[in-house]
Amino acid sequence: MKGLLSGWDGLDPGLRWLLRVNLLALSTSTLLLGAAYGLGFRHTAVEIDLAVMVASLGIMLVTAPLCRRHGAHAAIVGLTLSALLFAVGGTWATPNLSPLTVLLTLVPLLVGYPYLDRRWIGALMVVAVVGSASVAALGEWRRTDQISDVWWVNAVVIAASLPAGVAIVVFLVRDAYDRLVTQSAELVESRTRIVEVADAARRSIERDLHDGAQQRLLAMSVTIERTRKELLAGRPEVATALLGQLAADNREVLLELRELARGIYPPLLTERGLVAALQSTARRATVPVTLDVADFERPSRQVEAAAYFCILEALTNAAKHAGASEVRVTVRGLPHLAFSVSDDGSGFDPDRVRSGGLLGMEARLAAAGGTLTLETAPGRGTTVRGEFPPLDVVG
Repeated sequence: MKGLLSGWDGLDPGLRWLLRVNLLALSTSTLLLGAAYGLGFRHTAVEIDLAVMVASLGIMLVTAPLCRRHGAHAAIVGLTLSALLFAVGGTWATPNLSPLTVLLTLVPLLVGYPYLDRRWIGALMVVAVVGSASVAALGEWRRTDQISDVWWVNAVVIAASLPAGVAIVVFLVRDAYDRLVTQSAELVESRTRIVEVADAARRSIERDLHDGAQQRLLAMSVTIERTRKELLAGRPEVATALLGQLAADNREVLLELRELARGIYPPLLTERGLVAALQSTARRATVPVTLDVADFERPSRQVEAAAYFCILEALTNAAKHAGASEVRVTVRGLPHLAFSVSDDGSGFDPDRVRSGGLLGMEARLAAAGGTLTLETAPGRGTTVRGEFPPLDVVG
């Protein structure tokens, strides 16, 4: 049996698992019904159901070698034929089971949606709608207790009304799957962007350390060696001057490290919030910054951090790349947190510039549930806007 089913091995693991579960269920039901028939329960309905199950098993087994060449298409076609045969045969034998057998006509569509293209899915949608109506009509024809004395009246009513409900189910399934695919793609994209942003942040920290503190520390080590030599040569006055220089260099290194640490995560943001952190940043900015804050209520820590670092990145871009002479930062807390950073710099063409900083800003805001919009053009300055949905504020 394992060799017979080896044709399924090349299929998607999820589809292969469904086929094997279906085969196991069919085999178990066939054995149980065959045992009942052998024990004397020899009713016409049992004979029909038993024949249908054996035929469905045969169809499923035939699909295995065909899957080596045709892949998932052969498996879904086999599953469709098996389901339709089971639905028609079961309804013929036991009309009262028509609500269950109608559902069987939907199974191939539900199973095949992730694995087939739109043309095949369209065909399966037709099978689901037409097949369900046909099975329901067959059930009414075979039913002994009729609502109307004329069987075809019930069949027409069911066949006319059921496709609308089935179509709704079909399109709901399609919509749910499409949304799931979209969300999965967005998740993959966001993970990629987060990795890119994290790598860019690491490179920025390494560059700042290498160009700043590391170079000063190397210079201090040279000064220390000079001081040692001056002391050995008996020139304490020169050594004292060098020690004074070392003290000044040490203070500058500490200041640079504090600035770097503040850029990684400023303690003022944690202790006093977004407005205080922005005021401190504006005072230290190399470009004049006008800060306009109104109706502000302190948001959650995640939203606060996302807003601060996006504004900080926009200020850095305005100073380093835009050549701006002034920047205006606007923050509004009601009805929801929103901010904008506008500069009078050179601007740029967003379609031709892929900025790692902008990717980082988008990723930060998206992680906190916010959105980022960019308004810029060459020679017209740049405005960065961020908005967050209404959230509980921090008391």
